[in-house]
Amino acid sequence: MRALLRPLRNPHRASPSILVAGTNGKGSTCAALTSILEESGYRTGLYTSPHLVDIRERWTIGGRPIDPKLLDQCIDILHAAAKKVDIAPTYFEALTLIAFIAFEHAKCDVVVLEVGMGGRLDATNVVRPIAALITPIGLDHTEYLGNTIRKISAEKAGIIHRGAIALTSNNDPDVVDVLRKRAARFGKRLHVVRSEHSSPLAGDFQRMNAALAAEAAVVLKKRLPKITDEAIERGIARTRWRGRLERMTVRRRDVWVDGCHNAHAARVIAPFIEKSIATPRTLVFGIMSDKNFREVAAILFPLFERIITTEPYPPRSEPAESLAGIAAEMGIPAQSVAHPRAAIERALASARGPVVIAGSLYLAGAAVEFLDQLGAGDQ
Repeated sequence: MRALLRPLRNPHRASPSILVAGTNGKGSTCAALTSILEESGYRTGLYTSPHLVDIRERWTIGGRPIDPKLLDQCIDILHAAAKKVDIAPTYFEALTLIAFIAFEHAKCDVVVLEVGMGGRLDATNVVRPIAALITPIGLDHTEYLGNTIRKISAEKAGIIHRGAIALTSNNDPDVVDVLRKRAARFGKRLHVVRSEHSSPLAGDFQRMNAALAAEAAVVLKKRLPKITDEAIERGIARTRWRGRLERMTVRRRDVWVDGCHNAHAARVIAPFIEKSIATPRTLVFGIMSDKNFREVAAILFPLFERIITTEPYPPRSEPAESLAGIAAEMGIPAQSVAHPRAAIERALASARGPVVIAGSLYLAGAAVEFLDQLGAGDQ
């Protein structure tokens, strides 16, 4: 990354940056913090992943997806730099470099970057952030990040640098201990956010994400003095983040879409499903084969009276028939419909009750695109 940034004249240093790492809740936290910064009058660049429908969603400037012409221009600039140093970046590295180029070109006042995986060695971690936020951490990507919560936490803690304010919403003592020690190396106190903040996004857990963003804004006031308490409240209230317990109405049916893609996320949304979504419920479920899909299924499947399994991103998806077999083992009626749109149609054709579409952000993206085409209305 640094070798490619040099011929680009280091665009990642053009604006103050904020890094957000964690297992789940990164995107929602980024969205809330960006909304606060925009309400405070700062032109803000936001880089997130993955996209749901259009790749331009990954880069927003001033609250809007990147202009197609600017994206083309950034790709050309990156291509020339890569040829100059004879380095071919990976897909994620290229997307991250495009973010730096675009945000410099747009003269952003501040940049919010969602870390891809881990933190210490992530492509985003070439910046020296003014703040490092770490959302709840769980066991995910263990083949790369380590097989214990402390090892994974150490990788995430790598985004804490000298001069950065460090904040977390974790409540696991082992996680907090690892993060606190990393912050102490640079003479910084770790801000542990225990409170909650009301959020327009569904799910109790979103109140923790909103609180983390709000607390970050409060402690950043010295560096970004246009932030006010009023801007924080307005920013949180206006936060939008699609595909995360997003409720829509389709053919007079309640449909909920969530990108939960691991056991940690499944445990977080399960109480909301049980408490807030009426029965009988139908689940449309698809997940990547490299995820702990049996554990996710064990958490989600018992909450539903009927399950339709699908394959949102073949060949990486776990086969729909395999997932239907897991449901059958639990005694839950299930059907396998490989194509996501056909699976959603099958669910909508059922006689009663709300539909939940979950298990993968790829599935959430396919659902959002399809339901929008059907004229779904947000609730």
